[in-house]
This record gives sequence, C-alpha cells and structure tokens, in this order.
Amino acid sequence: MIDGFQFLYFTIGSAPHTPCVELHIQGGSETNNRLIEHLKQNNAVDLAPANGRCTLDYLPESASPLLLIASGTGFSQVKSIAEHLIHIQSTRKVFIYWTSYKLSQLYMLERAEAWAEQHANIHSAMLISEHSHWEDKHQMLVHSILADHSDIGQCQAVTCGSPEMVYTVLDTLCEHGFREENMIADVFDFAPRKTPA
Repeated sequence: MIDGFQFLYFTIGSAPHTPCVELHIQGGSETNNRLIEHLKQNNAVDLAPANGRCTLDYLPESASPLLLIASGTGFSQVKSIAEHLIHIQSTRKVFIYWTSYKLSQLYMLERAEAWAEQHANIHSAMLISEHSHWEDKHQMLVHSILADHSDIGQCQAVTCGSPEMVYTVLDTLCEHGFREENMIADVFDFAPRKTPA
C-alpha cells in the first residue's frame, strides 16, 4: 500500500500467454515517482485482477485492418496486443501508430520496428511532435492514419493515451467515415465523456 493511494491503475503490457505481468511506468509525475520509489524499497506489491473492456473481444469480429494507436506509455497496450497476435500467428493486417514528444520517449522503438520487419502483416509508423504545437500533435497522427487508409470506415482501432488524445483521434476519424463502435480504449471507462444535461 502506498500512502495516500488505495488503487493505482495501469494498462498491462504483457501478452496473455506470458507468465508475468508487465507494467510500463513513466517517471515524472508525483504519483508515478512515489510508486517507483515504493517498488525499489519493497519486494512485493498487491495486484488486483485485470479489469476493463479494452480487449479485442469487445470489438465486432472482423478481419479488417486493426489500428493500434498509442501516445507515450500507451504503447504498453499496443505491445500486449501485438505480441498476442504474433503468438497466435494471426494474419490480420495491423498498423501501429506511436506518437511521442521526443524520439527518446519511444522506449521500445526497436521492438516495434522488428515486428514490422519480421511479419508482413504488421506495419509501423512512429511520429515525433517535438517541434509541433499541442493541437498539431494529434492532427499529425490522424493525417498519418488517413494517408494509409482510403476507406477508414472498414478499420477497427485500439487507442491508448490521454483522454484528450483518444477523443481527438476518435472525433477526427469519425469525420472521415470511421465508425465509433469500432474503437476501444481504456479512456472510455476511466474518463467517459459527460452526457449533456
């Protein structure tokens, strides 16, 4: 137990077939720094069972292209899904889009590039927004996705990042024909949009 926190929520970064639970924790925030220090000083931590609806089972069954869209440590979920699909030898086309502020923050870049090199059905695009305005960052991501998919309405997506990123990507893709029910994200559970009164 970390003083002041009953629960901390993280997305699992390991595929279901692996024997361990992997979490990607980025230092810098007060909460994460305290967690990192706690882990350095203690031999164990209590984990609650995995929960949430951001799994491929919650998407309609389809062989259409799957977009794995991540910002920062949202890559943890992309990693979990990509490694699962590789493990089951899926031939479904997978497009990975990973955006970050600096190249150094793409902390598993070689892993993502190796997937694309070793598997013909996996494609990856890494986007750096260091010299862009905040608003441009998400638009750059969407423009990259739309450039790869002339019929975005046929695609499904798993989107992993901040609420601002997820909802901006969702709304902009929907403006170009994407269907909202074809996207899943942890954000939809922990930061749902407020329903107008």
